[in-house]
Amino acid sequence: MLPGSTFTGFQGFLDLTAGVPDSMTGIAVIDVTGSSTYLSLPLGANNFLCIKPIVPVAGAGVIACSGGFDLGIVSTQDHDIGVVGVNGFTEQSCQAAGGTVEAPTDPHPGVCNGPVGVNLSGEPDAGAGAVLLAPDARFGTQGLPAEVSIDTGPCDQHPPGNLATFGFVSALSRAQILDSNDEPGNTFSHDERGENFSCQAWTQENGPGRLVLSVPAVHGAGNGDDLITVFSLDD
Repeated sequence: MLPGSTFTGFQGFLDLTAGVPDSMTGIAVIDVTGSSTYLSLPLGANNFLCIKPIVPVAGAGVIACSGGFDLGIVSTQDHDIGVVGVNGFTEQSCQAAGGTVEAPTDPHPGVCNGPVGVNLSGEPDAGAGAVLLAPDARFGTQGLPAEVSIDTGPCDQHPPGNLATFGFVSALSRAQILDSNDEPGNTFSHDERGENFSCQAWTQENGPGRLVLSVPAVHGAGNGDDLITVFSLDD
């Protein structure tokens, strides 16, 4: 978690099954065919981050066996797209933009936090063996749906978590928060890169391949500061 510490003790696994690469594009579809019940990470003081994958998932992602595709992602959130009551900005204006107004008890009352937008990385070629496990209209992929919870005690004792869809890549995963900590013009950004897989050694256990995900989070830290969380899954 940035800024902050690296937490160790991650447990869990995903089973990925790739189909036959298309003869023209070199693209093969990836299904998530199994997983541990939870992907879990202790956060200290008996708190656990618990991700419960909803599997199986057909068409969760793709692998580009011949390269030639931008399979990286950039996730962006604007901490302050307007303030209710300033320059005609209203709560309805915030809702229309897909944002959320901070409550009187939040660090910045009346400030509209924008939604998270996810776009391509802009790098034209993520290379041979690049994997994208995320929703993408180009390929009709779904990503990894899961329930997410942060609570005390083991994951099987948590109440049902919030539904989320994860987007892991082996190329560039960039997270950026505009107007970070409600400071106009301040951009907080982090780039994380994974490692491409091998279509030739796809079934090799502990072969090449690392999936990453950088997530921006307004008020993600305990003191109310903005936070970027980085997930890494190694083959």
